[in-house]
Amino acid sequence: MRMDLLVHDGVVGDQAANLALEEALARASPPAPLLRIWQNASCVVIGRAQRISREVNLAACAAAGVPVLRRASGGGTVYQDLGNLNISMAVPGRAPGLAADLAALVAAVIATLGLPSLAGDRGVFVGPAKVSGLASQVTRNGSVAHATLLVTTTASQVQAFLAPAPADPHPADSRRSIVASLRELGCALGMAEARGAVLAEAARRYGPLSRRPPNNGELGWQQRLLAERYRIGSWHQTGRTEEAQWTTRPVLTCTA
Repeated sequence: MRMDLLVHDGVVGDQAANLALEEALARASPPAPLLRIWQNASCVVIGRAQRISREVNLAACAAAGVPVLRRASGGGTVYQDLGNLNISMAVPGRAPGLAADLAALVAAVIATLGLPSLAGDRGVFVGPAKVSGLASQVTRNGSVAHATLLVTTTASQVQAFLAPAPADPHPADSRRSIVASLRELGCALGMAEARGAVLAEAARRYGPLSRRPPNNGELGWQQRLLAERYRIGSWHQTGRTEEAQWTTRPVLTCTA
């Protein structure tokens, strides 16, 4: 199966644009299955239906200048920084099993590093520790699944910006887990080595990757999404804003 590799696809310091491109990949329907490996500067990213007050330590984020953003997919809240690798797959059409395919890829990468890994519906674990979280969005035109992989970011960094589990659980709340980075688990590799390991495993599974930048359709959707969602504070705060009809139509989101 042919797979493209997205390159020249963003700036780490523009976290909102990076998130908008994730949704744009599904909305634009990629011409072939697509892999994206990318990073964000420090931020907290909540799932589509989550409430910030239940997920985020707002005081800690404000003190450290860490923005809180919302993505279009479901799933739980994650902390991102330059010690975290984001791995995304996008395919044309509806693919509700895409998150499981991505989890299998991430688990295989971790196994090649000498750590026993287990892919589940909540992420990828090494023993009791979660090293990778998953979420996906499925639309009529295309589907995208994304995973975080904690490479050097420590568990204490992650937990510093997240709120403890509320006493009154809601269905959309994150399911809290012990987390750990690959480095904390004894795997002494840097970000470049982690990226190389993902690329090697993807090539083993899918064959040589064809490098390409975002196409005009994907960039057009990114700009539209930025204008109507991701550059608007109320979207990140509440998940609601003055949206065009296409943004309010329900889509199937698969969470993990």
